[in-house]
Amino acid sequence: MTDISPQLIDTSASTNKMVESPIPSSTIPPVNASFNKESGINTPPPSTKPVQATPSKPTGSANKGFRYTSPNINFEDDAPTFLKTRVESLIYWEYPKKSGVFLAGTLGILILTQYYSLLQILAGIFTLVTGLNWAFVNAHKQGQKFIGGKPSDKIANPHSERLHAKGSYIPRDRVLRTAQLTIDVVEVITQQITKLVLIEDNWKSAISVVASYMVWTLAKYVATKYLVGFFVLCAFSIPRLYLQNKEVVDGHVAAQSKNARVLAEKYGGVANEKVRELTEQTRSFIKSKTSGAPTTAAKPTTTTTTTTGTPAATSSGPIPPQVPKRD
Repeated sequence: MTDISPQLIDTSASTNKMVESPIPSSTIPPVNASFNKESGINTPPPSTKPVQATPSKPTGSANKGFRYTSPNINFEDDAPTFLKTRVESLIYWEYPKKSGVFLAGTLGILILTQYYSLLQILAGIFTLVTGLNWAFVNAHKQGQKFIGGKPSDKIANPHSERLHAKGSYIPRDRVLRTAQLTIDVVEVITQQITKLVLIEDNWKSAISVVASYMVWTLAKYVATKYLVGFFVLCAFSIPRLYLQNKEVVDGHVAAQSKNARVLAEKYGGVANEKVRELTEQTRSFIKSKTSGAPTTAAKPTTTTTTTTGTPAATSSGPIPPQVPKRD
């Protein structure tokens, strides 16, 4: 006799893990369920509505933080490109302090030379610097004498270290380097002007001729200092503003170019048709005049003689006067 005893079922594990049937249900579709430990049943995940990310519109903060970075080029490798990058670094305000000092110095010199001569400016600078330094040195010595209580032989000039410093104020190596750089810069500028004059590039030479003619014409009516000042202000403002608002400016330029192209095609076609009609009318008028002109035949001139033997009047004109014969 076989002993049939009921199998023991571990109920403690059912509270921690639910045993699922290996056969899928035919009535309930399978879902990605999550097990709830408190209730012991599988619950479907909460339905979430997909959220579409709205593209963020570009604001002006990115343009405000715009910074130009010039490429690193050595003068020995490519001198024209090196000079071009240096000029672009100034006008694009890569280093605001350097560009600001250059702009303020240039405009200051132009304004001062408008009202004062160069000799007056140099003399005024020397007077101000020397006078202020004279007051400072004497005040410093009097302070050492009365406040510090130093004797007269112990009173020193505050610039004594600079006055007794050994060496030259202008280093020779710096002077030589500056002279070599100046010669190289002048050589590069001369080469570029020679290329423009000898028409290496047709388009660049044409632009330079137009610009030179405009300057030549304006110089008759406007002073040179005003032209230079206007050019400096435009050079330090327009390129920077264009880079900061490049997308907006390019968009407006593209839209206006498209409109101009459409108008040119529209009215250009009308103008071509009018020119063609006028040409045909002129040609037909000339043909009608040349082909329909009447041909005039030359009439023969007949002369009649009178009884005296003198010619009578002809059909071609009056008779010339005749001299009577003498017996």
